[in-house]
Amino acid sequence: MVARSLAPLFSTANSAQVDPSRLSESSVPHALVLKAVRLALVAGIGYYVGTRVGFALTPTGQPNSAFWPPNAILLACLLLAPRRIWWALLVAVIPAHFLAQLQAGVPAWTAGAWLASNTSEALIGAFCIGQFVRPTRVFDSVRGVFIFVLFGVLIAPFATSFLDAAGVVLTGWGRGYLSISAERFWTNALAELTIVPVIVLWASNGISWIKNATFSRFCEAGFLVLSTVLATFLVFGFEPILPSTTPILLFLPLALLMWATGRFGSGGLSLCLLIISVTAIWFVMHGREPFPSASLRQNVLSLQILLCTVVLPLMFVSAFMTEARHTQESLRRMSANLINAQEQERTRIGRELHDDVNQKLAMLSVQLEQLRENPADVHSRLQKLRQEVDDISSDVQALSHELHSSKLEYLGVVKGIQGWCKEFAERQRIEIHFRSDVTSVLPFEVGVSLLRVLQEAVHNAVKHSGVKHVAVQISQHSGEIHLTVNDPGKGFDIEAAMQGKGLGLISMRERVRLVHGTFAIKSRPMGGTTIDVRVPLSQDGSPHVAA
Repeated sequence: MVARSLAPLFSTANSAQVDPSRLSESSVPHALVLKAVRLALVAGIGYYVGTRVGFALTPTGQPNSAFWPPNAILLACLLLAPRRIWWALLVAVIPAHFLAQLQAGVPAWTAGAWLASNTSEALIGAFCIGQFVRPTRVFDSVRGVFIFVLFGVLIAPFATSFLDAAGVVLTGWGRGYLSISAERFWTNALAELTIVPVIVLWASNGISWIKNATFSRFCEAGFLVLSTVLATFLVFGFEPILPSTTPILLFLPLALLMWATGRFGSGGLSLCLLIISVTAIWFVMHGREPFPSASLRQNVLSLQILLCTVVLPLMFVSAFMTEARHTQESLRRMSANLINAQEQERTRIGRELHDDVNQKLAMLSVQLEQLRENPADVHSRLQKLRQEVDDISSDVQALSHELHSSKLEYLGVVKGIQGWCKEFAERQRIEIHFRSDVTSVLPFEVGVSLLRVLQEAVHNAVKHSGVKHVAVQISQHSGEIHLTVNDPGKGFDIEAAMQGKGLGLISMRERVRLVHGTFAIKSRPMGGTTIDVRVPLSQDGSPHVAA
């Protein structure tokens, strides 16, 4: 329910953040306040509902809940919301927290301590995750899942569990500081693993999944959810025929989790795990003991540890499969763009040959014909004809150098690149400030990659930024060759350009990867563009060329 209400709100928030130029200066504060109010209401209501669910899943006479959703709900909301309105979400959860706590009979001092630990856990997790990965893309890569698990599931719950337990013990709500801390950690960790991915993925991709899913896909998803519910009831809701069959039945939900991972990724995995966790904990609290020789507290703790250890490797498998799908989509998109780029390049070469070189040759032919009819003008027109032949030769030579620069072979990499910069600057009537402190001979493979990146970067600067000055620098230090191309032009949105139909940035990155280099680009609208390429060299000066 919380995820369903978050989806349209956060999509609206993201669109407003991406294109603020559509709002007038007077409407920006009003829109920001409205957005903060809407998201704060969602966070407050979700936090209250999560707290009530947490108390409903608290064993009688125990200070710890078996499943505590409010921390995870707040963390998910913070990940999805811009940081500048985090304060609004935190303000909204304060009355929701005390209302739910006091309704459950929790003393005010204990409720205040739990408010500090709950909000601290969510803030620590959201802030640390946001420092390393884009929050809405945290479950799309192995690196993102690792950062989420490290900060959101391990560090933040571990650090705040001791604060949480201290509040319980000091206010007399429970006993056993270390045992309460351990139980709090596993309770919060399980909630983070199950709730955060469901909310974040639904708010980010839920609407698009519904629009693009086929009828068979909906049927498969419904059958998976139904099977998960039935399997959980079978394993945890009924007494087994033989006690020895309990360990075998515990593997039945694992098969469904693997199905969810393979077919629906992290979203399907977390949703199924959420169903299993809530249902299983409910049955354990009401007398169904999957581990007969253990007490109620031990059963709950064992079940929490079991679910956490099962889902962790599956989350990384899901992230790996998501990365593989994105790689395949990127390869398909790049292949299509490559074909289009080849056709565009052929069209450009054909246009230049037809409109420029061919027209000049035709004019030269007409003038030679006129000269043949009137040979007396040969001395007066010879210099002009020679100049036109030189112009045609220069055009053909420039076109040839765009396709293949022989200067790299005969003059060396640095001199060849410098020569290309000089020719391009004269032809386009711009200024290219070239600097280099490289004195050693660079490998031809490095030179070709650097030249192609430079050509693409300078062409883009002239075509899209409209600049008249470009700075190019080649340097060598720490066993690396550095190429930096800077223009003070209009700049652009890097992410939008990478996702577009153009092949320029992708081809530059792939060319650098062939020599095991790194490609970085910094740009923002009206802020200029800087491209930085670093290619490592071995001790003998040769590049580390990819196989």
